[in-house]
Amino acid sequence: MATAEAIKSEAVYGDGSNVPVVEVGNKWIGNSVYVFGGGRNQSDIARGRFDCSSFVHWAFNQVGVNLGPLTGTSTETLKHKGTAVSVSEMKPGDIVFFDTYKIDGHVGIYVGDGKFIGAQSSTGVAIADMTTGYWKKTFNGRVKRIIN
Repeated sequence: MATAEAIKSEAVYGDGSNVPVVEVGNKWIGNSVYVFGGGRNQSDIARGRFDCSSFVHWAFNQVGVNLGPLTGTSTETLKHKGTAVSVSEMKPGDIVFFDTYKIDGHVGIYVGDGKFIGAQSSTGVAIADMTTGYWKKTFNGRVKRIIN
């Protein structure tokens, strides 16, 4: 697992924020539950009920980056945000996509060292390794840079 210090040293900050986007979600690790369609109202957010796209939207919002209306957020809308970058150019704070139940069916935030933070159905918000196992198999190479 990437250390907080390593993540912070490479992290991307939003507009005027002093907390990097890769760190804001740490408070939900072990304190959240995955709910498909969750995280689109304040009640869900207060209880840590997210799906993958609402978590990414929430994290960027926390650092002052508006990714559009929360109610309409999906992996489909997020893949049209930001600038495409190659896998070799990935940096902490980029969003990464996975072909799970459909093409671009899952999204998370790259934290560095081959890992991403996201809301997963099996774990809630967690840091996962995208260099082995399921996440390696489903990572489709789509990487979008939201903050330059």
